[in-house]
Amino acid sequence: MDLSIWKNKHVLIATLTAPILGLLSYFAVNMFVGEKPQVAEAGKSYMLVEKPNCRYDSGKCGLKNAQFELEFTFDRLDGNRLLLKLSSEYPLDGVLLAQQVNKTDESKPRPMEPMGPDGLNWSLEISNPDPENQRLRLVASANAAYYVGDAALKFTSKE
Repeated sequence: MDLSIWKNKHVLIATLTAPILGLLSYFAVNMFVGEKPQVAEAGKSYMLVEKPNCRYDSGKCGLKNAQFELEFTFDRLDGNRLLLKLSSEYPLDGVLLAQQVNKTDESKPRPMEPMGPDGLNWSLEISNPDPENQRLRLVASANAAYYVGDAALKFTSKE
């Protein structure tokens, strides 16, 4: 194996500077053309992204948009029922939740009940879901802005 190529100062300098220039250009392009975070405006709706823990039997499910984050947990009740609990870092005005059986299901959403006066914790009793096929559809309101999300119910299969 011939290592004489590394004795050439031009190759050595190019090898050392290429990764640095690559990182600098990545951040520079993001700074100039990347989307800037914006404050949520009243009356507008924003999508919540399902976190990966919703797709596994983790016992928790997170939905997120920038700093706005919601987290679902649950308690098993008698009679094949679940008590879904929702917690938020920001006070919510209200939450509507629908348990979607299939893609064409247009079930009416039901309002979640606040678990205190601060609007940070909410709950709703639902029938025991089919974790493999059913999904949650959610609309949460905070400061007159609407946050819309969709999440798998696989997280409820944890015993």
